[in-house]
Amino acid sequence: MATEGGGKEMNEIKTQFTTREGLYKQLQHSEYSRPNRVPFNSQGSNPVRVSFVNLNDQSGNGDRLCFNVGRELYFYIYKGVRKVTNSFTWFKM
Repeated sequence: MATEGGGKEMNEIKTQFTTREGLYKQLQHSEYSRPNRVPFNSQGSNPVRVSFVNLNDQSGNGDRLCFNVGRELYFYIYKGVRKVTNSFTWFKM
């Protein structure tokens, strides 16, 4: 894998890199949070690949949930499953 846009140090966080699938680059929060980011394709939808990654982080927040949609890469910090509080029980149907 060739890297681009980063510095020479190994511990530096890269903002873009190239793989055989194409170029991945860091987007601003306003760009990737838009719901219409992936263009509509009339021939069919792009496959979505989901990966669960553990970075062995010392703080305990090393788990990441990654979504690969076409050439877009989205990742979120996974903090585990938590029990839902009973705040919804006061609604009666």
